[in-house]
Amino acid sequence: MPAKQEANGTAGAAGAAAAASTADTDAERERKRLERCASWRQFGACVSVQTLHFMTGVCMAYSSSLIPALEDPETSEIPLDSEHRMGAWLASTFVLSVPVGALVSMLLNDKLGRVALIKSACAPFCLGWVLIATAQSFAMLVVGRLLTGIAIGLAHSPSLLFCAEVANKNIRGGLSAMATGFASMAIVACYGMGAAMHWRTHAWANCAVFAVPLTLQTLFSMESPVWLKARARDEAAAASSLYYYNDPDVVLSGPSSASSPGKEEAVWRKFKPLFCRPSGYKPLVLNATVFALQQLVGVYITIYYAVTFLQETKSSLDPYLATICIGLVRLVGCTGTSLVMTRFGRRPLMLVSSVGQAVCMLVSGYATHLILQEEGSASSWWVVMGLLGYIALGCLGWQVVPWSMMAELFPHQVRGLAQPLNSATAHILMFAMLQAYPVISELVGGAAGIQFLFAAFSVLGGVFVFVFLPETRGRTLQEIEDYFQNNVVYVTERRRRRAARREAAVAAITSKQAVVPAV
Repeated sequence: MPAKQEANGTAGAAGAAAAASTADTDAERERKRLERCASWRQFGACVSVQTLHFMTGVCMAYSSSLIPALEDPETSEIPLDSEHRMGAWLASTFVLSVPVGALVSMLLNDKLGRVALIKSACAPFCLGWVLIATAQSFAMLVVGRLLTGIAIGLAHSPSLLFCAEVANKNIRGGLSAMATGFASMAIVACYGMGAAMHWRTHAWANCAVFAVPLTLQTLFSMESPVWLKARARDEAAAASSLYYYNDPDVVLSGPSSASSPGKEEAVWRKFKPLFCRPSGYKPLVLNATVFALQQLVGVYITIYYAVTFLQETKSSLDPYLATICIGLVRLVGCTGTSLVMTRFGRRPLMLVSSVGQAVCMLVSGYATHLILQEEGSASSWWVVMGLLGYIALGCLGWQVVPWSMMAELFPHQVRGLAQPLNSATAHILMFAMLQAYPVISELVGGAAGIQFLFAAFSVLGGVFVFVFLPETRGRTLQEIEDYFQNNVVYVTERRRRRAARREAAVAAITSKQAVVPAV
């Protein structure tokens, strides 16, 4: 009888252990399921916010079909005077007004919230396209372009801030990179509409684009819990955190200890940490330099002057068909980059992009030089393929990565100010490049010279990235902030980390040897 009782007790203990193990497995499975659901909610919210870049894409690409239509002396309804560079003004006016919207965004970002500010940008966007579609003069076209630029400036910074504050570090980079992917998708559609539609009909079609982000944001996004927490709206912040992370207390980054949640600070107090602390001014200068190199590398010239650029290279391919090919390559490249950014660091992507762009521009530039010297001496397909390779590799790094990193580099206390300032700086530099492009093209001898120039700046950009650009993949926002407190040159910082790891390994081996008893 005791043996039987002991056997029953053993079986009962085994059954209890098996039940406990099953319960633990079920609990772990449920935890992973909830984590996946939370990640999908983060993904859906960030994607819905990033779809506003459909609006950015149609604004950027519209000039490539509008300017040739208005420069045609036979069919133009509003003739453009080439001597006064009216075409260049139409292309760059949109870019010039984006900083205005960015500065307004800087004032409203912390008052209205990320999602509300993005939605409010739809009003000037629609008004601008209505003015363009009904334009009877060059001035109406310019005002319409100005309004669309202000709308994009209002929405651009909050969208990147939202992704930086909502998405966890493993998916943050890829979601931020989707902005360029959606813009590229819209650029392809815009090129196609430009080839098939009258420019007024095209403007009316662009006007309807705002409905996509507005609808998706209403369905899938809640306000950033970081912003809600900073405004002392604790109940709303808890609800938002519960939606995004299954935990009402989780906030990915928050106000520094020096700031009080919900308390309004004077403007000068907000600017002081941005311009006086290493974690503020170092990434600000770094971003400005990267955006300057981005323009000198030439990734945006092929968007705004796509048709004109191909006509200058004397390519046998129809320029409008070629621009659609360019748009498709950019779409595939930017979409692919948003996927690979979750697996590869920002630095490798930028370095590969720099080297690849330099090689492609050299090939395309040399073929263009031969064709311009003697027509038929080289196939125009070398020009087109070199240009397409340059665009694809540009998407891998210089077109996508600077924008996606912009929101990662700053601490929460200055992020709402730094983001619009960076966006304004980037678009002012873009405006300057678009205005200077015709002059620079003449100075370097035309299409071949400009391609060689872009190749040279690609090499220079690669050197800058290797020396100065920090890696942000896999780092929390706090770790990135700590990096800028003590470092400027990434190469030396990496060497110090390697030396510290070696010293730690040597110390560990020495300590083990010290405790081994003597034989």
